[in-house]
Amino acid sequence: MSSARTMHEEIAESMLDEILTHPGAAAVLADWRNRFKARDFDEQYVAQIGQTQHDPAYWPLEQVAAFLKVHTGLMAGLYARVEISVNAMPGPDADRVGNAAKLRGTHPLFCPELDMEQNGADCDGWLSWKTDISMNRSSSLGLITDCGTSPVNMGLLVEPGGVPLEVGTSKPSRTYMHLHMEGGVARWPYHSDRIGLLINVEHMQARARRPARKAA
Repeated sequence: MSSARTMHEEIAESMLDEILTHPGAAAVLADWRNRFKARDFDEQYVAQIGQTQHDPAYWPLEQVAAFLKVHTGLMAGLYARVEISVNAMPGPDADRVGNAAKLRGTHPLFCPELDMEQNGADCDGWLSWKTDISMNRSSSLGLITDCGTSPVNMGLLVEPGGVPLEVGTSKPSRTYMHLHMEGGVARWPYHSDRIGLLINVEHMQARARRPARKAA
């Protein structure tokens, strides 16, 4: 009997079904799966999108599809990204006291709060910032260099806010879900001394357009 699927895993299965109906997208999916098997990828970048107990070469296809959705969103400028120094790598998930202590070394513009109990919560904590921050967003235009074509990045100023914090392992499909439900996610993967902050640009712009509430 198969185990129950979470909402984000069901979303990933739908992504895979959609990708497989388009030959071009299916070819890109196959290319990334081959890159994972050949270890031809930036481990830090991939881990900030998703990390499981298994190497990406052994991810089920629906998680490769979820990774591809986030990756292509970053390349198209739908999402923005910035790396935040922590100066420490996360310990085991059960060592929440130790991880909370390490997070105190996070860049002073950011305030990470680790849920000390978690108990089935949708995330491990929260990362907030009280001043505007600068992030990198792809223009979706290619820059021709001697080494090939690379996306051109441009700066994006993000107003004060906060997003869910995920420490250690977290599937690509969960990252995608956070981007579209909460507007972003902060990933502190194992073996990394940096947090990858990902923001859904459209979600952020929609929030900025909302009129401020009047005091009662």
